[in-house]
Amino acid sequence: MSDKENSASKKSRFLTARGWVAFACVAFALAGMVLRVGIGTPSAFGIQQISAICPLGALETMAGAKGVMLHPLLLFVLVVVLIALVGKVFCAWMCPVPWLQKFFRPKKRGAAKGGAGHDAPTKGGAGYGVPASRNDPGAASAQVEPSAAGAAQAVEFGEEQAACAPSACAACAGAAACAKALAPVGGKRDGVQLDSRHAVLAGTLASAAVFGFPVFCLICPVGLTFATIIGLWNLVQFNEPSWALVIFPIILIAEVTVLRKWCSKICPISALVSLLSNLNVTLRPRVKADVCLRSRGVDCHACVDVCPEQLDPHSKRIPECSKCGKCVEACPAKAISIKLLK
Repeated sequence: MSDKENSASKKSRFLTARGWVAFACVAFALAGMVLRVGIGTPSAFGIQQISAICPLGALETMAGAKGVMLHPLLLFVLVVVLIALVGKVFCAWMCPVPWLQKFFRPKKRGAAKGGAGHDAPTKGGAGYGVPASRNDPGAASAQVEPSAAGAAQAVEFGEEQAACAPSACAACAGAAACAKALAPVGGKRDGVQLDSRHAVLAGTLASAAVFGFPVFCLICPVGLTFATIIGLWNLVQFNEPSWALVIFPIILIAEVTVLRKWCSKICPISALVSLLSNLNVTLRPRVKADVCLRSRGVDCHACVDVCPEQLDPHSKRIPECSKCGKCVEACPAKAISIKLLK
């Protein structure tokens, strides 16, 4: 298998795994309906009174009741512990919104920034740092070898100092970076973020307190997706048509097509989970500093450009990370991995 074919194969692994996990969530909920055991949905997985309820739903319930309730509080604590262990993984691996966006807003091949399977290298992709005239399949493969990439970039731009060659870096083996290393790029959303999502989160809890019930649950895309699935099941199994089968899909389509930045600008679940993800120290992207092209003087920022959350995996605090794996796939030097611990 050629380097290009091998790279394409590796780039599909995270997306495939995420697809199977999302499919398993749907299949799990359907199995509960078919077997009539009440397993629930991603909004509340579990059996009867024992369920991993949506953390936002738990807070809305208590806000609506205008008091602390033992059951929602215990379930909220359980979810907080889970988020501390896996971070914001729900957003990339279980939430249906990214898949609905792919279906209703498909990106043209080669048009998406930093994605896998593009016809031509994009900013931050495998051919980044090389002029467009050189970004053909043959030239792009030069980025596979970090030392060759650094030398090629220096020649193309007439830089006085070439990137570190293997012989030069041999003297500083084991060091974090060589003398000509570049500083991390930095992501726009590194660290703790307070943005429009958190304003929506505050409004969500306030509306629950005012009206006495979880108002946001009426338009939550996660809940609406599974409510639509349940409605279709009732239609097929029990011949029970419902206006919900018309209204719910319309709201869903509007949310993923009109509100294009739902996840990064609106979603209160994302806002809450990102705050709780500050407790997370596991399953984080880890960068081998001595392998990263920036440690060899190459101005590469493929990982930052491809990240849907606009993060830099070099940063110490990235609670917005959803463990999607795109930075791992995009790194031309294969310097990034997602590990359980350091």
